[in-house]
Amino acid sequence: MVCVLGLVEAGLLLHARTVAVSAALTGSKTQAAYGAGSGDGLRAAAQVATAGGLSAVTVTVSTSSAGVAVRVDGQAPTMIGLVAPHVHAESISPWEVP
Repeated sequence: MVCVLGLVEAGLLLHARTVAVSAALTGSKTQAAYGAGSGDGLRAAAQVATAGGLSAVTVTVSTSSAGVAVRVDGQAPTMIGLVAPHVHAESISPWEVP
């Protein structure tokens, strides 16, 4: 029984990591798109992260002349509820040119 719960917890953690990566990638690509408004990438990343099951989501968007960097932090869901592991991911996308 303990092994089964451990496998489920590991699966939830891997899912949360995948969601964080997907959210960061979506956010950076959205913000780097030609004609994107201020905050579009942040909203897109937060939406993907929360829809994927992360809680306590924090999205940070940084821009430079080279492109956009988005970092997503959040808490993975757990089945047991003892510890909510922290997950994070970062994605960098170059600016889209017309």
